[in-house]
Amino acid sequence: MRHITRIVIILLSLFIVSPTFAIKKKRVKKGEVIVVAAPEPDAPASTFKAKPDTSPHKRKQPVIGLLGDEGDHLHGIDVSHYQGRIDWRAVSKSKDVGYVYIKATESNYMVDDTYEYNLTEARRNGIKVGSYHFFRPGVSAAGQFDIFKRVIDKRKQDLLPLIDVEVTGGVSVATMHSRLQEFLKLVTEEYGRRPVIYTGRNFYNKYFAYNDFYKPYLFMIAMYNTEEQPYLEDGEDYIIWQYSSKGRINGIRGDVDQSRFVGRHTLSEILYK
Repeated sequence: MRHITRIVIILLSLFIVSPTFAIKKKRVKKGEVIVVAAPEPDAPASTFKAKPDTSPHKRKQPVIGLLGDEGDHLHGIDVSHYQGRIDWRAVSKSKDVGYVYIKATESNYMVDDTYEYNLTEARRNGIKVGSYHFFRPGVSAAGQFDIFKRVIDKRKQDLLPLIDVEVTGGVSVATMHSRLQEFLKLVTEEYGRRPVIYTGRNFYNKYFAYNDFYKPYLFMIAMYNTEEQPYLEDGEDYIIWQYSSKGRINGIRGDVDQSRFVGRHTLSEILYK
C-alpha cells in the first residue's frame, strides 16, 4: 500500500511542477515567435539597414541601350592586365557589358601589356571602348601626358578618355591639384573635350569637393557594398557609379570592376565621336 501511495505522489508531483513540459510539446504555428530570453528594447527604425548586395550577378539584369530613366541603367566594366587574356566574344554577349574602359598607361613609364589586345578585340566584337590612365601626382604632368598621347590613339576611341585619380603620391595637396589640373588641360587640348575623372567617394569628398575647377568635369565615383548609390559631400552630380570590384562576367577569369550610369545620364554623354 505504501508503495502504491508513493507512486501516486510521484506522478502528481510531475504533473504539478512541470508545466513547461506542455510548452515544449506545443505545436508552433507558422509565423509565431517563441521568446527564449527577455527581449531588448526595440531599436529606432532609422538604425535598420538593408543587407548589402555584394553579388552583382544577383542584381536585376539591365537592358543594353541608351537608358536614362529611374529604372535600369547601362552597365559596363573596366579591365587591365589583372584580368589576364579576355575572351571578348564571350564578353560581348553579356547583358552586363554595354561599355568598357581599358587601362592603357600609368605614370610616365608604364604601358599595360594587354592594352592593344583588349582595345582591338573589344571593338571588333562591337563593344564601346574607352581608355584610362592611372595618374601619379608624384610625377610631372608633362611626363605623364607624353606617354598618354603616344599610346592612346584618339582615332580608335569610342568613349572619352578616363583619368584614374585615387592616390596623392606623397606630395602636398597643392602639388597634387596643380599637376592634375595641368594634365587635365593637356588632355582636353589634345582630344578637344574634357576627359572623365574616376575616383572613390571618400577621395572625392576629401580632395575634390567644393573645388570649382572640377565642376565642368564628368565623374565616375567608386563605392562598393551598398544598395544605394553614393552621395557626394558637396551635393555635386556625377555620371557613373562603379558599384563592385568583384563582378563576374563570362569570358573573364576572376573578378572585374562593374559600373553603371546613374540618374538620367546616358552613354551618349561620354561618346567621343
